Amino acid sequence: MQKVLIYGFGWSGQSMLELCLKLGFECRVVDDGLNLAFTRNDVFIDSKELNTQTFDIYFICCVSEEVRNIILQKLIGFNIPKEKIKFIQTYIYKPQMAFLLKKYFSNAKQTLQEWLKESQDMPDFHCKLQKMQESYFEKKAISSQNLLEWRNQVDSLIPHQTIFSKIYQSTFIKSKLDHIAYPGFSIGISIHKSEDKDFYFVKKIDFKSLINRPKHIKLIACFGNSALRVEYLPYEESITAFLQKEVGDSYIVLNFGVTGYTIYEQLMLYNALCFELKPELVISFFLGTDFRTGLISCDVLVKKHKILYSPWWNEGDYKKTIQSEMPLFSEMGNNPEAVNANIVFGDINAAIKMRLEQFKAIVSAGGGAFLAFIQPLLPCKLEWSEEEKVMRHKEIEILNHATAFQNILIPKIPDIIKGFKKEVQALDYIFDLNEVIAQSKESLFTNHWIHCNARGNEIIAKEVLEILKKRGMIEGV
Repeated sequence: MQKVLIYGFGWSGQSMLELCLKLGFECRVVDDGLNLAFTRNDVFIDSKELNTQTFDIYFICCVSEEVRNIILQKLIGFNIPKEKIKFIQTYIYKPQMAFLLKKYFSNAKQTLQEWLKESQDMPDFHCKLQKMQESYFEKKAISSQNLLEWRNQVDSLIPHQTIFSKIYQSTFIKSKLDHIAYPGFSIGISIHKSEDKDFYFVKKIDFKSLINRPKHIKLIACFGNSALRVEYLPYEESITAFLQKEVGDSYIVLNFGVTGYTIYEQLMLYNALCFELKPELVISFFLGTDFRTGLISCDVLVKKHKILYSPWWNEGDYKKTIQSEMPLFSEMGNNPEAVNANIVFGDINAAIKMRLEQFKAIVSAGGGAFLAFIQPLLPCKLEWSEEEKVMRHKEIEILNHATAFQNILIPKIPDIIKGFKKEVQALDYIFDLNEVIAQSKESLFTNHWIHCNARGNEIIAKEVLEILKKRGMIEGV
């Protein structure tokens, strides 16, 4: 196989690598600005290896003439024949143009001979690429017209849904998708409960009618993670369903629960979709996810910017998109030590506190009241039922293979909550629902340490309602 060395991995180097690989060359890349500790891809080599490896042709991929000449002298210093060294000053080749390669280039062996016969600036090659691009644009114009006609057909089939929902519904491969990334927020795909085809909330939210609701109808908007979303129970057994039953028809209780959500992500979702509704009351159920995601997140974002987020979505998807090899803590699931050692519980406390204060300020600016509830967590229950013991035993085995660090975190939860409550003791709008369930001997948790069963959700809903009454936030109930 013909071997190609690409020196310089800017725009032109990346374009040339794509082209050479597609033509069937064996390629290596050198760039003095690359830190090879960031990759295990053997395509990238250190310039020192040029003493030990030989190539059929050497491309200096750089737009700057001054830099090209510096690299040229460096290669000549390695006793590389000057006639094998060529300059590439373009990056117009894109992977989308690959279907035109056979028309403009022959097989790798013949193409190599053509390149070697060219002068150092390779005028014929650059001219050929220019013509190739022009041909691509002509075919792209025809394709764009065909795509426009197809898009119009799709829009006529599902005219009232978001483009993100249309993308999801039009794909044939859904197994690799956990969520839809909307501008500024992400929504987890509802596997079983997909009544809302725009945002995949577990209960349909009619935004238009809610904005224009009668004045006597009040909104209670609830935010939280999977424990609020209840993919694992019938919706009638959720916190919001029990709460709706208690408050009656003069209130509408909305479920904005999204699996894996932190308080920061709840805030982003409220800003994006809920602020315009001007709910009279906004309730956040939080903390269970904040700590289990915070410990495997970026310490700069958590400590410096007070951002808590879902690493397996945000970091994982970004890594896939740009094909990075950076190891992620969220990928080392069966290693109990795979947490960010630069983050301590106090860092997460500070991040949660700031975002709670921000959440309240924004809700108040919209004319609403805000309450935040530390969600019930199994470790805070002093006596577990036999069902809960069995569930936790099974969960330990599952987490050891998926997110092993959680099995270390879970026993610490009661002390973590104590530390957090001390941090936010001056905030009078935060309540700990663990105080309600701590003494209970009933089975209140189901398939996860943060997931209450129907009985647990019913108890929570009643406690929330009582607090709303005491605070004078709800009337006629």
